[in-house]
Amino acid sequence: MARHRLVALVAAIAALAALGSQAWSPARLGAQGAPATPQVTPTAPPSQAPSTGTGRDVWGVITQGGTKKLNIAIPDFAVVAGADPGGTARLLATVAGTDLNFTGQFSAVSGTAAIPAGNTVALEQAWKDFAAAGAHAALHGLLGVRPDRLEVEVRLYDLTASPPRLIVTRKFELPADQARRLAHKVADEVVLQFTGEPGVADTKVAFVAGRAGAAKEIQIVDYDGAGPRSVTRNGSINLTPAWSPDARSLAFTSYKNGYPDLFRAFPFERRPDQTLAAFIGINSSPSWSPDIKNVAMTLSKDGNPDIYVLTLTTGNFRRLTRHAGIDTDPSWSPNGREIAFVSDREGQPHVFVMDAEGANVRRVTSGGHQTQPRWSPRGDTIVFTMRQGTHDLWAINADGSNVRRLTAGPADNQGPSWAPDGRHLVFQSNRLGPWQLFVMFPDGSEQTPITRGVEERTSPSWSPRLP
Repeated sequence: MARHRLVALVAAIAALAALGSQAWSPARLGAQGAPATPQVTPTAPPSQAPSTGTGRDVWGVITQGGTKKLNIAIPDFAVVAGADPGGTARLLATVAGTDLNFTGQFSAVSGTAAIPAGNTVALEQAWKDFAAAGAHAALHGLLGVRPDRLEVEVRLYDLTASPPRLIVTRKFELPADQARRLAHKVADEVVLQFTGEPGVADTKVAFVAGRAGAAKEIQIVDYDGAGPRSVTRNGSINLTPAWSPDARSLAFTSYKNGYPDLFRAFPFERRPDQTLAAFIGINSSPSWSPDIKNVAMTLSKDGNPDIYVLTLTTGNFRRLTRHAGIDTDPSWSPNGREIAFVSDREGQPHVFVMDAEGANVRRVTSGGHQTQPRWSPRGDTIVFTMRQGTHDLWAINADGSNVRRLTAGPADNQGPSWAPDGRHLVFQSNRLGPWQLFVMFPDGSEQTPITRGVEERTSPSWSPRLP
């Protein structure tokens, strides 16, 4: 009984704002939501002058001018090879547009008519119409449909230049059943060209799924909640998934052998789970070091729950904390030099930070009951859960300054995890009934559910960008 009470205790411990921009929409492009395109016989693709800059030039001009979002037009992709009875050309444009809108940095309009490949007159007229409607940029996509593959070429244009300037051309190819991922890759490339950093559309969120009182399995979905699939299928209780920094594996705790042991799963490969830790007592709360060489975790193998680090190449464990209190829920800093963790050594659980070797322990939060620290990929912020009647998400600078509240309301909000760009968070909330996953910006704005239903979804972990 003592063992199970301790497990329960550990489990319990265990941005951009959407700023306004110049209003524009398909309605401004004509009655049918498409630019006027004269009926001209397609010609050979026009020769493109070499780019003299990058999308970041456009981005800099627009943001300096006071507009915080870049308006981008994404007409349906033009089918240049094969047939497209399933509407993949429109799906690609629609999903890519949704991905860009999610960033908070773009205002994308998709769903307009495809511009035929090689139709120079139609292309020039479309760019003129899009620019007149307020677009700063446009994405022209060409789709080749093969029996088992999808081939895409995208051309990104700066419509603020006169004449419009080709910024970049990129090609992508994926299996035919991965159209959504293809669109995600396109959107991330657009974000890269304009901001210097890829987007996060081609990422996954892992979480625990299951009805209350039933088995809990690890599942993954796209960043927007689409395409759910199971990672575990053992009919047991599986908890606390944590992505490796290369997005190739997940560490998690499972009771599949009757005890809370720590395993490593490979969601994208046909490989059996690896056992990371199976000591008597607790094996939980995994957190990967940025170099993928170590996994920090909570173990009670020596009697008290403390923070240990497993070196994967040797299988050796190092104990970092030695205290009469409970130390749990480690989170590596992005530079690998520090670890945030939770300890009740001073009474209630609070967030502490220590060097990666266990030295220089200092408390960074005060008041309340704080758990679940998660270090921002940018290294400047730690987000955590605090209980003050209900559970809510808070953020604090890594040096302990500038505490701010991110969520508020009658429901509970907890279990935060950062997107790899540090510009978004995923978390769990029961504001709609059963626990579901929500995303928001780091200032707490734009809180949006990405899952719904009667099944509970908890303990989210946002993956790095997929390989």
